[in-house]
Amino acid sequence: MKLITFPVNNWSHLYSLELAIKNTEQLSANQLSIQGQLRNQDFLDNRDTNISIQFNQTYSPPTYTRAPDQQLILGQITRHDQALVCELPLETRVFNELKKNLLEYADIDGIHIMVTLGIPDDNGSWLIGTSRPLLKLDYAMRGDA
Repeated sequence: MKLITFPVNNWSHLYSLELAIKNTEQLSANQLSIQGQLRNQDFLDNRDTNISIQFNQTYSPPTYTRAPDQQLILGQITRHDQALVCELPLETRVFNELKKNLLEYADIDGIHIMVTLGIPDDNGSWLIGTSRPLLKLDYAMRGDA
């Protein structure tokens, strides 16, 4: 499995009224999105690549499939020209816990949310217009040293 780690680019809302309003809208909405950027990854042709993940709240648990090694497939992530994009359905309790954690820590100065994604490692370049299974999505809070 190839692991990709990136910081969530949302702490700038502390200095932007527009982003603060969008952040407040997400508190009551059934969608939450995070954005970041991957830099100089060889499997992305060493191009800086934006990444966007949208979490959609569902009222019943989504049906997950399994990879050949029986690992849970959380969803599909697609490579566009200069972006990776993913939409993930989450059952209400899981969605609310994620939202609480992300929005709570995004407001603390000096705390950065780091996201780690896991995708199958085929030792090749990821072709534009193709998707790969998302096998892992972890997030952690990291403080300035």
